[in-house]
Amino acid sequence: MDIFELSYDPRDPLYDLPGLPGVRWGLQIFTVNNLYGLDPAQVTLGEDGMHLHCAGLSWGGQQQKSAGTVDVRISRDGNAYVWHIEATHAEPLKVIKLMLWGLPNEAIHQGWWQPTSTVSYPAVPTQFAPVGWNYPWREWLTPWACAGQTDGSPHVVVSLRDSHVRAKRLYTHLPPYSDHQPVVEVIYEEDAARWGSRIATCDMRLTVTNSRAEVDAEFAAHLAYTEKAYNLQSWETRADVPDWMRDIKLVLNLHGQHWTGYVFNTFDQMGENLREITKHVPGKHILGYIPGFEGRYYYAYPHYRPGEAMGGDAGFRRLMQTAQSLGVRLMPMFGMHGANVQVYPDYRRSTFVTRTDSAIAFVNFPDWDTDRFGEDDQVFLNPGEPTFRAHLLEQVSAIVRDYGVSGVFLDTSGCWFNDPRHNLFEGYRTLIADLRARHPDLLIAGEGWFDAILGVMPVNQSWLRTDRQFIYPQLLANYGRALGHLAEGAPGPVSTGVHEGGFRYKHDGAATPGHIPSVGIVDDTLNRYGDELIALCKAAVGLK
Repeated sequence: MDIFELSYDPRDPLYDLPGLPGVRWGLQIFTVNNLYGLDPAQVTLGEDGMHLHCAGLSWGGQQQKSAGTVDVRISRDGNAYVWHIEATHAEPLKVIKLMLWGLPNEAIHQGWWQPTSTVSYPAVPTQFAPVGWNYPWREWLTPWACAGQTDGSPHVVVSLRDSHVRAKRLYTHLPPYSDHQPVVEVIYEEDAARWGSRIATCDMRLTVTNSRAEVDAEFAAHLAYTEKAYNLQSWETRADVPDWMRDIKLVLNLHGQHWTGYVFNTFDQMGENLREITKHVPGKHILGYIPGFEGRYYYAYPHYRPGEAMGGDAGFRRLMQTAQSLGVRLMPMFGMHGANVQVYPDYRRSTFVTRTDSAIAFVNFPDWDTDRFGEDDQVFLNPGEPTFRAHLLEQVSAIVRDYGVSGVFLDTSGCWFNDPRHNLFEGYRTLIADLRARHPDLLIAGEGWFDAILGVMPVNQSWLRTDRQFIYPQLLANYGRALGHLAEGAPGPVSTGVHEGGFRYKHDGAATPGHIPSVGIVDDTLNRYGDELIALCKAAVGLK
């Protein structure tokens, strides 16, 4: 995340947290127009120190006053402190920030970690490198975090429990006005469609403990809440996983046509690869994933038919027949959001917009042609908007109906944006429910994941590598499976094919629980690096 800081001391009033000597807390309130702090002259604090009412606010730095109110209720749940905060203001309210001062230095300096972290790489804030995580996005997949490593020494656990998918942020910095001691910020952002004169947070939890067992219990309770809130179903029994998917141990990324028009594999060449690989690996263990099947990758979005340069309709049908004869399942790629304005002129009604609905929010525009500047015509559309969602539903359904593919892949589905016009997550739910109603036996997969996504999409590509050994793998493995990413390079010079990554190192290693490895196949993979290709495929399914 980009790092921006105030260049002055906001002079926020701070209040002792009963039962935790030295720990103090404060608040900042954010409208669409400004940052506000509590006016200490208008604060009433309950005798128990667990309730606060503020009858007026101040601008940052306490130089100017503002109308507005804040009410805080702190409760105890075992050793956890739980904040519930409400605020009012004449300007539309968007964010509440809880600030925690004086937490155990030992824990913070050992570093923050989260369920998908590895033991070896905690995130340690420094004076010039704060730690900042955003949910729901690729760096924070459920809003739970812990600082501290060693059992018997202090640990700090933060958990935000919310029944709706809303933005959360965790930020730790060492500003000069705190004498360069850590200040931890826990941030709640309201759904932009609900911004108004009142805002109320979800439960914001803090636990300080010396017991790793208590840390584990806090995560177990967080996961239990999340499971119920987002209706997460067990992988072993969930109904949206076709029986054949439970046999899949390897994904072949069969690269098609690049944005520039370069063809890595025709459909017939993809079939040749499948025939050769299934001489060594049973086809029932293979999922063939086809990015760039529709012609120029991303350029053709959001229109999807088999690309002519790869063999068109007839070539795709031959590939389907080959795969079926070998027991291999095929899954072409579609864009959950991507569109080229040159081929989809009705894009404006569906684009993501900034939180205040004042401008188009440009999200992802790679430099596909390498003129060293991102392409100008790529926009992201919101499937929460009914017109685009209907278009996408028909495009995907036509491929399933006409060719009988076993699965479909919805690119960039792990992205999340606070769009005030159309709720993105509700758009996901509706689109996937409509696809399943039409095609009950279809595997619906996506790119990237966070906790709530696992409730609607059982299989997703990983942005974190399949060999990353999670501290709490059950966050994923209990409910879904993650596939090796499209960008993991092919054997040989590790080309990323249709992806914008160019050539990059391929990560190897044992897959962490809940992950299925992938192997990329580009133009020269089988002919020049066939031995390496076959060795990787056999290793993925446990064959020597």
